[in-house]
Amino acid sequence: MNNESKKTEQLIQIYKEDTAQENLKALIHQMKKTVFLIPAMLPDTPEINEIKQKVKENPGQQINLPKGAAPMPAILNNQKGEKFFPVYSSQEQIPKEPRFDLLMNLPFPACVKFALDERLETLGLSLNPFTDNLIFRRALLEEIQKEESAPKAPQQRKVTPQQYQIMMRQKAEFHDLPQRLFQEKGAFVQRLCDEKEDIVDEIYRGAYEKSELYPFEKESFSVMPLNISEELLLVRLDLPPIKEAAQLCYRVYITQNPKDNAVHYFTIERGKGKDEQNLCGVGEDGKHREYGEAPVEGAEIQRIMDILENEKKEMN
Repeated sequence: MNNESKKTEQLIQIYKEDTAQENLKALIHQMKKTVFLIPAMLPDTPEINEIKQKVKENPGQQINLPKGAAPMPAILNNQKGEKFFPVYSSQEQIPKEPRFDLLMNLPFPACVKFALDERLETLGLSLNPFTDNLIFRRALLEEIQKEESAPKAPQQRKVTPQQYQIMMRQKAEFHDLPQRLFQEKGAFVQRLCDEKEDIVDEIYRGAYEKSELYPFEKESFSVMPLNISEELLLVRLDLPPIKEAAQLCYRVYITQNPKDNAVHYFTIERGKGKDEQNLCGVGEDGKHREYGEAPVEGAEIQRIMDILENEKKEMN
């Protein structure tokens, strides 16, 4: 017996002592997690009889049944001539007589399906018929089957405050910030240069629907605009420290070419390893891009300039 079978037998005794509806519901719920034993018979053919003889001569050896030789569950008849599909919670529940050819292991939903099969002409299912003899009639089995086939409502995932803060920070860094950049382009870059930490704090706060869980202050951010050349304005955003093992950004680099108003969004992200940092970004299509391991902090801007130069060459 496994643990599920033991729990089922315990709940059988509880229900027998008190047939309250809640005890029945608890028993059925547990039975759905239990695999039951069902005695079965094989067709009486010369081929099957030969296999039976091999089983007797070689106990414990696996022997495959011929194709189409499906075992039939051993249906029970009570004194009134009513037929029931028998299921057993353990081998100790099964009597030695009448004899059967094999034991089938079936989960409870499969047992219900068998018991409702019109060809077997049963009135329902009998659980441990020679000891407990709990009868589940067709109406109840049909309700159980109906519940099993009904679409399950999606389970709501409980999120801790820390998980929520991570998710909302990711939303700000990988969605809200780049979306504002690519929608407004030069106008957004100009606001970033003028308003600096104020606008970054505003965007982060906007990502957090639960304002009471917003963990940052305006001073948590640092914005530094750099006029690299006539064709490159670069804004460096230093972000709050990363304390969690999650895909978050240490820094963001936003670039604009004032001549054609082309903009780019680069990130220095936490990698899978503890000290791993990767140079990545988000494209105008919203897709995440990866450029490999990030260089040392002092070489990040040069690496970004190299990427922009290579993109320019590919376009030409």
